[in-house]
Amino acid sequence: MDGQFIDVWCETWQEIWTPLTDREDVPDDIFCELYRELTCALKEPVAEAATALVINDAVQRREMFDRALQLAGAKVDRATYDEILNKVLQETVSGLSPNIGSLEAALDEVISDVSISRRVLEQALSELVNDPKKRAEALERANDIIINDKSRSLDAFEKVEASSIASEAALIGFLEAAHAIMGDYGGNSLASAYVGLLTDFIEKYSLRYDICPPCMLCPTLPGIFTSLFRDACRLGSVNGNIAERLEDFQEAVHGLRLGQTKGRIATCISKQVMLLEAIGAATNNVKGTELGAISDQMRQWPHPAVKLSLQNLYGFTSDFPGLRHGTPSAGMLRDLDMRDLVAMSILLTGFTPYFSDQINADSVYRRG
Repeated sequence: MDGQFIDVWCETWQEIWTPLTDREDVPDDIFCELYRELTCALKEPVAEAATALVINDAVQRREMFDRALQLAGAKVDRATYDEILNKVLQETVSGLSPNIGSLEAALDEVISDVSISRRVLEQALSELVNDPKKRAEALERANDIIINDKSRSLDAFEKVEASSIASEAALIGFLEAAHAIMGDYGGNSLASAYVGLLTDFIEKYSLRYDICPPCMLCPTLPGIFTSLFRDACRLGSVNGNIAERLEDFQEAVHGLRLGQTKGRIATCISKQVMLLEAIGAATNNVKGTELGAISDQMRQWPHPAVKLSLQNLYGFTSDFPGLRHGTPSAGMLRDLDMRDLVAMSILLTGFTPYFSDQINADSVYRRG
């Protein structure tokens, strides 16, 4: 867990929503509005879910049937057409699993060749599923059915899983908007109770947010750092050399448990410099192989002093005996200790966004 709400979303039902809605002063239709807001934070249905959405939508079931008839070149008289619609196409389909059997049966009444019937129905379905506008229309109608029913809204809200939520930022947007909903339905008393439960939840699960009045969830500095390092680690999933350098660095840090010697501290700092070099070499059009040369060829710096600060750090790692080289240095003032490990780890990690355009700094902050 990285201190994100999305990782512990499943716990919010018992920790936040149940205590709030058990209050006597809370209207029983509050989940209609909460679920309406939550749908804005959910992923768009894809694959089987998108197929089911289309099949289970009465409007698009009719469109699918009409398109299949058109593709097959089949003619059907109005009376038969209306009879089929009344019997089959406008039936209520329950559940999320695609159920196309009734449509197949309807086409079979009109098209004598089953193979043609299946082919044109599959094509008609595919056209609707792959049309973003049609998917959006079906989703809106499906959500409206839920939102306009307090029982369905409650059930749908409780069943939302973290995997269905688009992102941490989307979830934060919902949690902040929920505060206004609490105020609308229960006044300051309910809104304040919500903030109190949210605060307790953050503390209980060590989430990396502070709450600023009235209910703004602000990432903490530790949260931003954690998010940044996580994104740096993610680069290793698409680049083998970065993955190896990351493993080397992590192994060096783990080795400190055997003793915080100056040699192990030096190894940690050295391995992190190599990791930053690997990231810079992989994600920039540079020819250099060492940190100083890579930073010279990069164009992302906001001011020469920022680049110089990194090059000074690199100068330290290159000149200090036992870090990158074994020769003595007149610049050495003392042996390395844990102060240097902590400071250098934070400083070097902080330069990562300059080295890779695959790290979105705004996303790092919002997911902090």
